Amino acid sequence: MIPTGKIVDWLGRMFKPPKAGLYDVTNYRSGTIEEKAALDAFALFSVVHLISGLLSGCEFRVYRDGKETHGAEWAALNVKPNLNQNAAAWKREMIARLLLSGESLCVELSDGQRILAESFNRTEDALRGDIFSDIQRADVTVSRQFRSADVFYLQSPVNARAAWLQQIMMQYERLMASAAKRFQKAGGEKGILKVSAVAQGKTNFEEQFKKLQTEYFRNYFESANAVLPLFDGYDYTPQSSGGSSGTYTNDLTSVKTLADEAISRAAQVFGVPPSYMRGDAAGIKDSQAAMMTNCIKPLAEMISQELTGKLYTTHDIMQGGRIVVDTGSILHHDLLSDSAGIDKLIGTGWTINEVRKALGAHELDDPDADVRFITKNYGTIAEALEGGEGNADTDKLENGV
Repeated sequence: MIPTGKIVDWLGRMFKPPKAGLYDVTNYRSGTIEEKAALDAFALFSVVHLISGLLSGCEFRVYRDGKETHGAEWAALNVKPNLNQNAAAWKREMIARLLLSGESLCVELSDGQRILAESFNRTEDALRGDIFSDIQRADVTVSRQFRSADVFYLQSPVNARAAWLQQIMMQYERLMASAAKRFQKAGGEKGILKVSAVAQGKTNFEEQFKKLQTEYFRNYFESANAVLPLFDGYDYTPQSSGGSSGTYTNDLTSVKTLADEAISRAAQVFGVPPSYMRGDAAGIKDSQAAMMTNCIKPLAEMISQELTGKLYTTHDIMQGGRIVVDTGSILHHDLLSDSAGIDKLIGTGWTINEVRKALGAHELDDPDADVRFITKNYGTIAEALEGGEGNADTDKLENGV
């Protein structure tokens, strides 16, 4: 005998109006789409990666008494600054920290290693020089304090630029989120599920309906080829989302356009031509020249002055001592295309070894490679008034004898 209470419940479910509404199965699918796109980080790190990579390949040339040297100082700056980093990685991190946080600190330990600080405290002292303390690298904290004269400290107004960039990126994030939602809506699976009154009247209706959402529909939507089993009284009809291949293409294009625009703005903040970041072939030489003038060379000059001021005394600098960040290796040189210019350089006083070094080739161990040549087309006004024949020494240099 069936209990009266259960009969009443069954009749109630049987003649109860069907439930209408939307059943969202998104939470039962493989994952959720993050709404906020990190365009600011993507654009910022893309530009910083480019700039730091270019400068990391530059040689730090060391001069003493006006002559270039390749001693211990040169090795520390260009080969192995510390036990855990080579020079390229050290330079890249130094530039990246400068661009990302607006400052970069390098200290020399008692054993001669030069390490970059991951965190530190700076106390300003206009009279005796700033004090740097609590310098930390990985799990090591340097106990001593350093004066500004004892460290390499680079600082730039990048924080102001980064704040301005952040405001721009907030606008792009909202636009990106809107585009992503449109794309998700166009590419999602939608349909209408009709549930008959008979099906709703069954005692296990809630259990079956939950199982249909959490298991059957999820597997059906995620599988490339699948069959959707339905209980008696259920009728599912797929609905067109209103999208087409053209709609998908337009949404993807809008997302790509927003990302490209974000990177372009970030590039402009750091003085890099947007066309250079995009890799446009048209006008590449002009883009390279603008990047060198507005971005690379100012940073190289900042580093050169900081290293020179900390490694040399005023007397040493007056005698020709300095550190120069050579940016000549950044641009690629085609020997055949540059042959006319190379000939011109050698004919105006550049040695063969100087030209080879500027082109990135090794220097020759030959005394003749360090001889300076000059053509008769160049000379003083006095020599021109005397007939422009030059003197014996000039002829000797020109003929290479």
